[in-house]
Amino acid sequence: MADLQLLLSFPPDDVAKLSNKKYDEVLRGYIQRLDKLPISAFTKQVHNQNVLELLDPARNSIAYAHCLNEQVKQAGKDRNKLAALLDMTTIFFATFDPVQIRYVGTAEVWLDLTTFAITNLSDLTPVTTALLRLDPSAGTFTTVHLRIVRRALSLGTPSAALPILDKNIHSLPTAPIKQHADEYLCDEDAVFITSKSGFTNKIIPEYLLEYYLLGGTIYTALRQYSRARLFLEYCLLTPTTQHSASALQVEAYKQFALLGLLAQGKGYPLPRTHDSSVTKNIRACCKAYDALAESFEHRDLQKFRAEMETGMAVWHEDGNLRLVRECEQALLKWQVLDLGKRFAALPISRVAAHVGFGDQEVLGWTLELIRSGQMSASITPADSGEAVDAVLRFHDTTAGKVGGEDLAAQTARIEELVKYIRAADVRLQLSKEYVDYAKRQKKLGPDAGDVIGDQMDLSWEGGGGIMGGNSGMGSTGFMGPISGGGGGGGMMGMTGRIEGLDDGDDGGEEDIMGNY
Repeated sequence: MADLQLLLSFPPDDVAKLSNKKYDEVLRGYIQRLDKLPISAFTKQVHNQNVLELLDPARNSIAYAHCLNEQVKQAGKDRNKLAALLDMTTIFFATFDPVQIRYVGTAEVWLDLTTFAITNLSDLTPVTTALLRLDPSAGTFTTVHLRIVRRALSLGTPSAALPILDKNIHSLPTAPIKQHADEYLCDEDAVFITSKSGFTNKIIPEYLLEYYLLGGTIYTALRQYSRARLFLEYCLLTPTTQHSASALQVEAYKQFALLGLLAQGKGYPLPRTHDSSVTKNIRACCKAYDALAESFEHRDLQKFRAEMETGMAVWHEDGNLRLVRECEQALLKWQVLDLGKRFAALPISRVAAHVGFGDQEVLGWTLELIRSGQMSASITPADSGEAVDAVLRFHDTTAGKVGGEDLAAQTARIEELVKYIRAADVRLQLSKEYVDYAKRQKKLGPDAGDVIGDQMDLSWEGGGGIMGGNSGMGSTGFMGPISGGGGGGGMMGMTGRIEGLDDGDDGGEEDIMGNY
């Protein structure tokens, strides 16, 4: 009974009246007392009832999380117990107090419970809901993000990862920085996801590359081409050590080369900030894809099909066969759309002669393009009822275009990111590296501002940057300054398959990537 009373002792009845300082003090003292309890206190029956049935997951979130986690560990392979605990985990994810859960990370309760749920649930909604309740922006990258995307692909339900993928990554977990005297984890804007907070495993560069590659694959499968392009560009633009290329960047380029063909009828240009040496190395591994794209852009269907047949083993091995076949269908569409740039109307017989197919066949898939909204046109049937006499009339697609909605969306996105940029600046100013730099500036006097680069190592190669040496991913913000102390090594040449996160749900993803 004494153990149960301790489990139920937080929060106190007057919790709403507590200041942030007092709340933090009481909660930390409560956790210290919990740590001294024996494991049996979290798993034993109380009056023939499971202790979880006596706790409220919304009110006693910390105690409930500890009890749930310990019972999952002790359940072993008992399917009945695991099924019941999985139901309780789902309820917990939908109701826990996000502020209380910020304090349980160091016990790895959060990681254990999310791994348990991701591995066993066929519907990832409870997990994505939990992550968004803990961190509404979902903008600090963690290994839970990657596990969700991997699991969604392995289950064949890529859209299940969209609630997380649709959020923009703005930060990476940093090394803990001494907080302000008046800042606590319960503060609304407190930084609680750090490299040592227990909300993520150690981040290595390959995890972020894989996240963006798989995210680009999912968006391509769902025909959200603009978002897919953004994710693949993130992957391609990631800095590397000594201008080497990662195998993940090679895979991203293969999809990137085909994506533009589907979206705009020609390959996307490489971002202006790309590393030419890295791109050269990547393209040397993707010559078959570049040849395919060249045939597409020349609208040479026969050559495209010849290239496609020649490289059939390549597309199949890379998992991009379905994507290549979709490009073949897109080539027919763009051949017709190109006619709309030169003609206002054409008989179906002329269209058929241009693309090299029969009149009836061309009429059929032209009607499908119009019906699906891929082409703004209409078909005027002939009096004779023959397909050869029908007329395809192209509509003006430039009239009435307004970019207001796009501009508003871009503005909202920038405004959302600004506050995270400011927070990253604050964390940078509190870091040991910046404090040391400020001390050197003070010693050098007022004229030192002109030679900042002489006092600070701003290079990213050789251990000082995002992918360099042994720095890992310790930046204060996405692609921002490095605080070091991260994991092992950047892109060391053409890396092979990346090791998983030991969550047991990697099976079959290699066959799914690129095949939707």
